[in-house]
Amino acid sequence: MADKPAPTAKSKVDQLFPGLKAAVKSKRAWKTFIRCWIVLTTVLVLMVADKSSRTMGQQASFFCVFVALMLPPSLALSVFFVAITTLLTGMLLGWAWGNAAMASAHNVRSATLLAQQQQQFKASLNPKIPVALQQQIAVFHGVFLDPRSSAVYGAFLFIGTFFLGAIRAYIPNLAILTIFATIVLDVVCTTGPLLPTTQYTLAKAFILPTVFYVAVAIGGIILIFPESLSHVWLSALVDDFWTHALELLRLQGQALQLQPSDHETWRELYAKVSEVRLELIQGADSLSSQLGLIGLDFSVGRLGPEDLRRMLGELRSLFFRTGSIQSFQAYVNDRNAFEQRTSEVELQDAQRFHTLHRKINEREKEHGHDLDSLVPILAECSASLRTACDDTINTCISWITECNSKRWRNLFRKQNTEQEQERHRKLVDEARGLEAALTEFRDVQRIMLVGPYKKFFDPKTKKLLKNDKMFASRSLFTCFVFIDTLDAFAEQLLKFLQLVIELDSQRRKTRFWFPGRIAKDTITGSGYKSSAGPFPMGTANDPTRFDSATETDNSSENPSESIVAPSSTKEKPAKPELFRETRLPARRNPDAFPPHTAFGKIWVKLGAFLRFFKSPEGIFAMRHAILSLALWIPAVCKPTAWFYYENKGLWALIMGQLGLAIYAGDQILNFLVRIIGTIIGLLLGMVVWYIGAGRGPGNAYGIVIASTFFLAPFLFLRISLPPQQMALWMMIGITIVFVAGYSWVNTHLNAIGNPGYGVTLGWKRALLVIIGFTAGFIVMLFPNPISSRVLVRKSIAAILNETGNIFATEIEAFLAEEASARKSANTDQDIKDDSEKHIDEESEKASKKEDRIKTTGRRALAIATRLKEIRPSLTFARFEPQLSGSWPSEDYGKLFELEARCLSSLILLITSFGKLDEKWCSVLVHKTPFMNPNFLSDVFSTIAVLSASLMHGHPLPAYLPSLRDRLIYHETHSFRGKMFNYSFKDTKYNTPVEKDNQLEESDTNDSAGPSKLDGASVGIEAEELTLDVLNDEHLPAHSAAIVSLSSLISRIDEMGEIIRKLCGEGTLKGYDSLQRFYIDQERVAGGGLFEVESRH
Repeated sequence: MADKPAPTAKSKVDQLFPGLKAAVKSKRAWKTFIRCWIVLTTVLVLMVADKSSRTMGQQASFFCVFVALMLPPSLALSVFFVAITTLLTGMLLGWAWGNAAMASAHNVRSATLLAQQQQQFKASLNPKIPVALQQQIAVFHGVFLDPRSSAVYGAFLFIGTFFLGAIRAYIPNLAILTIFATIVLDVVCTTGPLLPTTQYTLAKAFILPTVFYVAVAIGGIILIFPESLSHVWLSALVDDFWTHALELLRLQGQALQLQPSDHETWRELYAKVSEVRLELIQGADSLSSQLGLIGLDFSVGRLGPEDLRRMLGELRSLFFRTGSIQSFQAYVNDRNAFEQRTSEVELQDAQRFHTLHRKINEREKEHGHDLDSLVPILAECSASLRTACDDTINTCISWITECNSKRWRNLFRKQNTEQEQERHRKLVDEARGLEAALTEFRDVQRIMLVGPYKKFFDPKTKKLLKNDKMFASRSLFTCFVFIDTLDAFAEQLLKFLQLVIELDSQRRKTRFWFPGRIAKDTITGSGYKSSAGPFPMGTANDPTRFDSATETDNSSENPSESIVAPSSTKEKPAKPELFRETRLPARRNPDAFPPHTAFGKIWVKLGAFLRFFKSPEGIFAMRHAILSLALWIPAVCKPTAWFYYENKGLWALIMGQLGLAIYAGDQILNFLVRIIGTIIGLLLGMVVWYIGAGRGPGNAYGIVIASTFFLAPFLFLRISLPPQQMALWMMIGITIVFVAGYSWVNTHLNAIGNPGYGVTLGWKRALLVIIGFTAGFIVMLFPNPISSRVLVRKSIAAILNETGNIFATEIEAFLAEEASARKSANTDQDIKDDSEKHIDEESEKASKKEDRIKTTGRRALAIATRLKEIRPSLTFARFEPQLSGSWPSEDYGKLFELEARCLSSLILLITSFGKLDEKWCSVLVHKTPFMNPNFLSDVFSTIAVLSASLMHGHPLPAYLPSLRDRLIYHETHSFRGKMFNYSFKDTKYNTPVEKDNQLEESDTNDSAGPSKLDGASVGIEAEELTLDVLNDEHLPAHSAAIVSLSSLISRIDEMGEIIRKLCGEGTLKGYDSLQRFYIDQERVAGGGLFEVESRH
């Protein structure tokens, strides 16, 4: 298998426009752009054509272009149909509520006041000017305003925007519905109070342009490179997942050609691997969220909606395994970084952990067991399996591409039976080849890694020989991480290939697939993500909090595939203590217990309703309503009514509403991005106008050509680049349309209150956008303004807390599984006699383990997505005003990297847990200090304290210990291994282990020996360690679990040091000296495990 050339640093283009190069090379991206570009050109023609422009309306004929940029036809037909139906439903909802406001306002209007106003108007008529024109001018000057009528409109506007805001807050997927409902409601409520009579068709000013665009867009999707959701998903599967997975696998081969001691080269390669892994995570997140509307899809092809759902089910586990195969490189990189820090520490100042690492390094180099010696063996023994995985991925890509290509042609082409049989045979042969390579890897090639250690064992008895300096197992266990992750990846890849073989045999013929059953939460759940545009200056979810229950439950695209409520529960109840989904404890009210009387329950319900107004959703709804009312008032005041209408103050109201978000997120950055986009759009909009119009009123051909030319690149960037950058490109395009579109309307349609065109108009329209966003920004500052710095700090604290929650969930499930297995082994011996029943139970356990991995995978993916979202804030926070002092960017950057490393260790730990059998589970629980309840309590407490301290900015307590020290303490003082003894020669439990008298006690306690990893026991005592144990097929998974646990607590300790630096630490006089005294005593009690050898 040929490895790719050495990676290079990312170019500036990749840093500024991530994904641009891939989009430029993608045929699908260009096809989608061509479709969107043709639709955009068409609606521009409709805007400048006299007949269509007048049909759409004089005020907002360019609104069709606005919608084309906000919701381009870049989606599959079924998804676009749902999005556009949601949009139109929102507009109808706003129209209905606005007309209700108009009818109610008309009923309360004073007939006497209206008669006086009409009499005054008639007296002021100029006979030389048409009466209709004079009446329109009088209307928009507020001549017919009635305070009572205006108050009713204001009340309806407030109530309507409040409830629309609440819907937008509670159901973010319906944001597009609430936004366009609010726009139509704004039109009715700003214009209606000025009219002396009812006019229920005001909303058509925006509805008609939208309908024009809908017709053009649907025609474009059907006629120009049509795509079904099935085609889009399979294309994304190849481009966003398999391509990155293949690249990540090949980078492993390249890493094995390097020497780990070459720190700089290894660090550069790891940086490349991290970028590929980030792209892989992003692709996995996208794939998991695209199948929500597959039930609505109409497609032609071999694979149907249920087939894609089955593929996604297998892919969820594969996502997890693929993200873990870079763990070996990560641990080697961590080790290199620690060794570099250790080399900089003076011997007399060295901590005991640094001293231990020096001793281990010396011993490994002495015996030839260092990574530089083991990695070539690792490369040789894994070469065939890596090649087989590479071939399998290419085979899967070829099969998916073939299923996704020539769909219509294959529908009418006669089936070629021989070609189908040949294709199926290749798939079967590939599966057999991968299975054979995996079996050989497990039984033969993996054992090659143990070769350098055979000299320490007796050739006959295979027991460990007495040696003055035993070998160290750290590098061996690190290499076992690669063995375990590659094995797990290949195993899951084989399962996916077997599914492909099954589908290939079942789906031989291309056919029509019609819409079928749709989940009840298709729209409101997470399966469908509405396109609300980039306008909100914030997020729909709290970036400083994780709702684990929600993120776990609602992420299933199909309820039938929900792993938290499997369909098998009706057949056989699961064991209550096993594989249950751990929920975060519900928050209790410390000031009140639950009521017991009916009257008390009524008050609780009332209190819940009142608490809504101080919840984030209630505050957002109130902000939405207050902002709307504040920017609406000038429209119904007589002195400002004409100014408001002439300068189209309605757009300031609309932009202010669009700019609001439930959670502030990165407030300052979001605000500046939109302002910068508006300014750039203003300048380009004037360029477009003067190119297309020159010094005259404008030429239709010139306007269309110039607008299309300047909008095209921003349209391509808008549909191709990540959503994080969408705001800038969208605002540029929208402002260009504002300037050019309004200039065209003012020069070609006889609109009342014509403010001019070009420069005269441009700065006014841009100012409206800025005023709206500024108003939204000001409203969002209250009650709690959030800067980039605060966002980064609180987000990292929330991520740390969620990492602890996931870790606790997995530990709970793992301990329950081990306890149940031990109980079953000791009490249910009859089960072993019934082989079929035993096999069924083992299969059920494996299935539940896989379900648990999928559940946890979603939560881990949520953490990875959150890390990706806050990365830009790390850069921007440096440029915020230094009002409170300099921002420690380096420290927060280190925290960010440590969080990512904690997540990687956690993922590896979860996959390792899933592969351990009962015996090795018990070894990990009862014979290592990592599962000591006291130590676990220290871990969970430390995570909680660190997270709370960083979240609220409180100093750490002075007595917060290092987890590494606590691990050694529990290793030294616990009665580990004395209550339970497990033999590696027998799978039965509670079997006494005979001590090998030829091994001295000093060898057993040697912290740099084979039974210890970083000073902690690995669960295999020196007298138990045999060559057969090293060759055990479960040892790599056990090693991976040990290494991941050790890495996890080390990363937590490193974060603790940084948080202590950022937040400070309490003081406790005399504590440090007393602690050092006890540590010295522990060293003596432990037999001098960490004494510096040269110290006298």
